[in-house]
Amino acid sequence: MHEHHRGYHEHHHHDHERHDTEALRRLLAMLEHWIDHGDSHMESYREWAQKANASSEEEIAREIHLAVDDSESAKAHLKRAKAILAAKLVLKK
Repeated sequence: MHEHHRGYHEHHHHDHERHDTEALRRLLAMLEHWIDHGDSHMESYREWAQKANASSEEEIAREIHLAVDDSESAKAHLKRAKAILAAKLVLKK
């Protein structure tokens, strides 16, 4: 009975690892998407900050520039997460 339980546990553990690896690969794809997609938003932010500045709306332009700074910081964190995850997935092979 104990041997049967151990065999079930090993099989279950293997399925769990496969599911985890699939989820992590999906997360890697999501991180890549968020990084790439965020760039297009930042370009738009900068463009509209310039337009606000040209319309003498310096305070609004400043807030948009601060949002760009925050986005750059978020992007750096996402890139680090992607690098860490990619390295872990390589080690799992």
